[in-house]
Amino acid sequence: MDYKKLSEGLSIKIFSYLHDPVGWKVVKSAKQISVSSRPSTDFPGTLYRAEALVEVPAPKLFPFIFRAEYRNKWDRAVQSYKLVDTIDQDTFVYQSITHSYGLGLVTPRDFVYLLHVKTYDGDLLTTNSVSVDHPAFPPTPKYVRGTNYPSGYACCPIPGNPEHSKFVAIVQVDLGGKLMPSVIDSVMPMSIMNMIMDFKAGIKSLKGNTL
Repeated sequence: MDYKKLSEGLSIKIFSYLHDPVGWKVVKSAKQISVSSRPSTDFPGTLYRAEALVEVPAPKLFPFIFRAEYRNKWDRAVQSYKLVDTIDQDTFVYQSITHSYGLGLVTPRDFVYLLHVKTYDGDLLTTNSVSVDHPAFPPTPKYVRGTNYPSGYACCPIPGNPEHSKFVAIVQVDLGGKLMPSVIDSVMPMSIMNMIMDFKAGIKSLKGNTL
């Protein structure tokens, strides 16, 4: 698989999702976090976009989003998150294994995905990810294999206040298995919001040390 070629088209798509204002409907909001959704054009499911303000400069915030040494500390939804392959300095393959959630409605899933880091003018920092097949990590009977359709995270400085950042998450996921779409739609907004709350709490706990 040509991971580099895949990452180029992926970045274009995530950039468009970050800037397209059309069709979003707020489905959950609390604690300065807003989760919106619209039908996905990538698969028969839902595209989610979450936004939050974070009191950390974007360059310090960005590595905290995706690097394993940080994410394993703050993301309570995952039981394992690891880098499994480095394609180049900006392109990687990760594996994540989730805990069960939705009061046990969703059993643990594993995901294997490409993650490409891209920086744009105006200090917009992005991760761009999509599920891939990797020979070292085939599906296993121990977990249901989930699929990440084009997704990503972004952060940029708040205009006039570079010590604070705007954080945006683009999420579209097929959890696999035999889950009804209604079950997925019922658990995803809260799962995304919990992820961002864990993220912000993790930043606070490490702010005086690592960050």
